[in-house]
Amino acid sequence: MLLVSAPWPLFNRPSLPLGVLKAYLTATLPHIQTDACHLFLKLAHRLGYKRYQGISRRVWRAEAVFSALLYPERAQLAESLYKRTLKRGDPAPEDFQKVVCQVKTIMGDWLQRIDWSALELVGFSISFCQVTASLYLISKIKAICPSLPVVVGGSSFSGERSADLLTLFPDIDYLVVGEGERPLAGLLHHLTRLGAGPIVDLPDGVFSSDSRPGGADHFSQLSRLDRLPVPDYDDYFSMLAGFSPQHRFFPVLPIEGSRGCWWHRHDTDGQFKGCAFCNLNLQWEGYRTKRPEQVIREVDHLVRRHQVLSLTFADNAFPVNHAAPIFDGIRELGRDMSIFTELRANTPPALLRKMKQAGVDTVQVGIEALSSQLLAKMNKGARAIDNLSLMKHCEALGIVNASNLMLHFPTSDDSDVNETLHSLAFVRWYRPLKTISFWLGLESPVYRFARRFRIRSVFNHPNLKKLFPESVAPGIRFMIQGYRGDRTRQRKLWRSVEIETRRWQKDYDTMQRQTGGKPALSFRDGGSFIIIDQYLPMQATARHRLIGISAEIYRYCETPRTLKQVAGVFVAHSSEQISAFFKSMVKKRLIFEEGDCYLSLAVPTSWRPCP
Repeated sequence: MLLVSAPWPLFNRPSLPLGVLKAYLTATLPHIQTDACHLFLKLAHRLGYKRYQGISRRVWRAEAVFSALLYPERAQLAESLYKRTLKRGDPAPEDFQKVVCQVKTIMGDWLQRIDWSALELVGFSISFCQVTASLYLISKIKAICPSLPVVVGGSSFSGERSADLLTLFPDIDYLVVGEGERPLAGLLHHLTRLGAGPIVDLPDGVFSSDSRPGGADHFSQLSRLDRLPVPDYDDYFSMLAGFSPQHRFFPVLPIEGSRGCWWHRHDTDGQFKGCAFCNLNLQWEGYRTKRPEQVIREVDHLVRRHQVLSLTFADNAFPVNHAAPIFDGIRELGRDMSIFTELRANTPPALLRKMKQAGVDTVQVGIEALSSQLLAKMNKGARAIDNLSLMKHCEALGIVNASNLMLHFPTSDDSDVNETLHSLAFVRWYRPLKTISFWLGLESPVYRFARRFRIRSVFNHPNLKKLFPESVAPGIRFMIQGYRGDRTRQRKLWRSVEIETRRWQKDYDTMQRQTGGKPALSFRDGGSFIIIDQYLPMQATARHRLIGISAEIYRYCETPRTLKQVAGVFVAHSSEQISAFFKSMVKKRLIFEEGDCYLSLAVPTSWRPCP
């Protein structure tokens, strides 16, 4: 069997789905040779890494390239979509036709080098940016070897009406919906046992044009992850080793500690669970984790085997209960790691420090908003003050916080925007968030309960009509959906926040130059007093001294504390006195206030245990 990951994933890391599937199939069906082709790496090498990266960073841009190859008579429509994504200073190549010609040549060379008649099955793992590329390559493979069975799967085809893909694209013989290990192993077992004969009863989780999976259209996934073998990335590194020295680089290793999402709290109306905008877990049922020792063992094995020190955890929601032993174990491996992971805003500071000690230097936190009212609409289960606290602790530890601020969320109103603008005045000393516009995800809660979010209608994104013919576009359920609602109003509503975040970025860069890269709001601890240094862009540094009980309260509010909590600890002072202190600190933007909850904003130059 040959597993293929088509363009356009990030080229500097092997495909996690391919690595996991190959390892599982090799262990489960050792009599079948399974190879994995990280084809995107070949294209990146031949096209040029900078050019490849420029194309791959936009979904519609990447899909447009192979759409022009898949439907050459419609290439002008694909080109118009591609060029519409280009902005001033964009690193993507502007000559669309030249790119398409290059890509066609590179893919043609690859297609000619494979002995397709020697294969019993070829499979494509398809996620964002890989739909048109995979469909194009499948059509070419079928033209070369019509009898070769083709199976596809991945997050792009785990939504509603996925099986319609088989009618729209008859070159695809089988479709795996949901997790791939068990269905793919079952399919291979059937194919090798029956040979070229038809399969009457498909394994659960597998569709064909004339046969349905046994029982119902349900997933067939592993009940536990702790027996999964270590991902096999040998094919990726073998391809990389074949490049000339000037084209080699040090890749990032994808690691998987869990599947699914553990955040299942109901919204206020009890209609759905989890974040309102999220559709990242359509291919899973439930939440499953690996044991900490298994994750540590995989990290140790992969680092030793491939001699790289950069990791990225692919988990949609990192297993909080296992996080401390996992990062303690990675730290005890004694290697200078560089690790990326995604987090929720309620990650405790003590755990964040453990992560830093293990090598975590970049995180993406599910911040999304700096308005508690808007966070409630999103069902995030966090407050603005929690987001500020996580941003502060990342700044203190020198962890790059590569998180997003979502604009234009349906049902946003003036109060959401005003609350956001208020919060922005207090976060200017922390690394700026990247603004992104809300997009409607297929089968997300917003999609399923559209009327509740003031969405009048949902439909396939209009861009699909530029990628696919009219006979095909309506039948595809793309992960990005179009909708009608208050979009024009939302763009006007959030314009002030866009302006303010641009100012935030400019001010932060200025202050980082002033501080030499150190936190721009910090305090030095003198025991009975603290001295706070507060930098302001292109202004003299403001310096504040807090003594005695004021210094103690400021330290105590290292994480969000209620007035009742503070008054219960510092009983010698009345709530009125403490409130007056908080009021003066908020006025100077040294403390953030939300309701009766307070957070000190200055970071300590040296960390002490939380009281």
